[in-house]
Amino acid sequence: MKGNGQNLFRPSLWVAVVCLLVVCAVSAQQPSPSPSPKKSDDSSAGAPVQAGEDAGTYSIITSFEVGYRGLRVVGDQNKYESDLNYRAGPRLFDSSFLMRSREGNGGLFDQLLFTTSGWGGDPSGTMRVSVEKPKWYRFEGIYRRFKYFRFLNTFANPNWVFSPSSFSVPPKPLTGERGFNTQTKLGDFDLTLLPKNRLIRFNVGYSPERYSGPAFTNYHIGGNDFNYPLNLRSQANDFRFGADGLLGPIDYSFSQGFRRFRDDTFTDLGNTPGINLDPTKGQLTSFHHHEPARGSIDFTRLSLHSLVAKRLDITGRIVYSKADTTFTFLQNYSGTNWNPRVSGWPPGPLPSTPNTLNLGQYNITGDTSRPNTLGDIGVTFLATNKLRISNTWRVEDFKIHGNAVMATFFSLTRPSGATTVTDTISFSNLDAHTNTSYRKYQDIVEGDYQFNKNYGVHFGYRYGSRRVEESFEGFNLGSNGSIPPPTRSSSFDSDQNHTHAFFGGFKARPANNLTIYGDAEHGTADNVFTRIGNYNYTNIRAKGRYAPTKNFSFNVSVITRDNANPSEIAGISLEDFGVSVKSRIFTSAVDWTPNSRISFNTGYNYNWINSSAVINYFFNNINHPTGRALYFVRNNFFFIDTTAQLAPRVTLFTSYRINRDTGQGNRVPDPLGNPGFLVSSYPFSFQSPEGRLAIKINRRLDWNVGYQYYNYNESQVAGPRPQNYHAHLPYTSLRFYFGRKD
Repeated sequence: MKGNGQNLFRPSLWVAVVCLLVVCAVSAQQPSPSPSPKKSDDSSAGAPVQAGEDAGTYSIITSFEVGYRGLRVVGDQNKYESDLNYRAGPRLFDSSFLMRSREGNGGLFDQLLFTTSGWGGDPSGTMRVSVEKPKWYRFEGIYRRFKYFRFLNTFANPNWVFSPSSFSVPPKPLTGERGFNTQTKLGDFDLTLLPKNRLIRFNVGYSPERYSGPAFTNYHIGGNDFNYPLNLRSQANDFRFGADGLLGPIDYSFSQGFRRFRDDTFTDLGNTPGINLDPTKGQLTSFHHHEPARGSIDFTRLSLHSLVAKRLDITGRIVYSKADTTFTFLQNYSGTNWNPRVSGWPPGPLPSTPNTLNLGQYNITGDTSRPNTLGDIGVTFLATNKLRISNTWRVEDFKIHGNAVMATFFSLTRPSGATTVTDTISFSNLDAHTNTSYRKYQDIVEGDYQFNKNYGVHFGYRYGSRRVEESFEGFNLGSNGSIPPPTRSSSFDSDQNHTHAFFGGFKARPANNLTIYGDAEHGTADNVFTRIGNYNYTNIRAKGRYAPTKNFSFNVSVITRDNANPSEIAGISLEDFGVSVKSRIFTSAVDWTPNSRISFNTGYNYNWINSSAVINYFFNNINHPTGRALYFVRNNFFFIDTTAQLAPRVTLFTSYRINRDTGQGNRVPDPLGNPGFLVSSYPFSFQSPEGRLAIKINRRLDWNVGYQYYNYNESQVAGPRPQNYHAHLPYTSLRFYFGRKD
């Protein structure tokens, strides 16, 4: 299974290049028809030149760009790879191959399109193929690959936040407590049969996914914190089929899908020291962790649509899905100075009593199922040519059933006078069962009124009502057990709330060269899984476009969001759990083309965020139950792109981009205050100028040479040490064309 799944995703870059070159060479060698005799008049002088190389009954247009990228990084290599991850070496920058029938009567296909982008050194690459004979079939296939690298000292590295002297271990200068170097491979392949048949069209699809690579994380167990590597490995396969078409006055669409996934992440280690280097704390001498999971998701979707009397538009949809997961948690380890966290066992103080953990073991098995039903129906009434009223009603219902059974075993050897004593304890068949029931009704009423072709407004109201029930029965698996033996418990909670929101907007075109949009929304919203209290928000958006001439245009937009979650439930204040997030986003862009030889595109964006959350934290062993966590973003972004034709065969492209985030400014945290607050931000500057020269050698060949520079700098407040770097990326390439117009 593993081998087959991985072989499916091993496309060779150079095989693809060679095949493309062969196809291009073959297409170039196809005989072209003799040119027609020139006519005595000039009737054909202005006729457009047809693109494409003749290949029998087909026309072929091909281009591909191959080259080499250099790389020199000065500074923090981990930060560079986490941000960009471009590599030096040969590259297939991009390619395209289009083969289409001239008369629409090809053999197996009428059109074939194959494109690639980003292979040979980029962190992501894409391949796409499209083949169709419109009367009989259409096939679309996309393959994507993503490399994910994250090793940052600003991620999960808590010891540097305040004062390193407050902790027994200094902060990590290179990485935090977690990191990833993984790769994801995705595919989407869809086949449509009878694509132009109005009565019925059949659809079949397949989407594989593969994820793998090393990572490391932190884990608190036995009275200490540990870092250990992980071998991440998971895969999924999605299958689907369906049909859509027209049945009398009704458009219909049906789809059935099946998803099968598995996760086989594991760790097998020997000696694993703890983060805390104090020898009296718990230490691991071996660690084996396996957590295999298997799952399936089956879904059925049916949608119907009809237009009645050209005035009443009705759309209905129902989706049913059922997700099932089974898992096993297996963990075996040994160590020293261990605290097994079993109440009342073993006798004697821990962890100060020296001991040897001969074996610690967890074996947890469980399963979860989640049936989900979603249905909605929308009705739009075209009251007049100017007024449209619509209503959408929606219901969502799901249940989550979870079961688990845990068994544990501990064996400790410790001094007892002149000898040692070994104590063992085990628990088995500790079961736990949880149930969650969720149901939500939502109704949206909207109206649109078009005064004339230049002015229009829309408005609406959204209402929601949900009920959540949660129950538990069994043992608390958060405890490893206790003496006397643990007892069963049960609980039940239910909550119900309602949400209201109003929204509206307008579109105005006071002049032919000026367009203005605006909309706003205010109300409450809920979150399915967190915080029963409603989320209070106000969102405002405005944008405009002004084009005084056909060669000049100016775009500007403003988005503001004020969110607070929650404020109160049933009249009871929840200030101790309050979160407030405010954001302001401004964007602008100017496009100017003075003439056919030069063009400019420039703009400025500003992103402003303030976040304040009440949190419960410990600092220097002092509890601050109502402290605050503050987060700030003050990001400025400027860009300018220029394209200039220096000569008939020479084009210059230049670009400059800069991000600068001042973050928290001169604000400093006060973790010792009452109640105290923490401050975080990531002040930095990031610049990237680029220049590229494209020279047209002839009809079939362009030569490109370019250089790109990246400069990243962050303030000392961002981490235990600045992760600064600057990178030089020169590159050169040749772009080959077949079928290009002169």
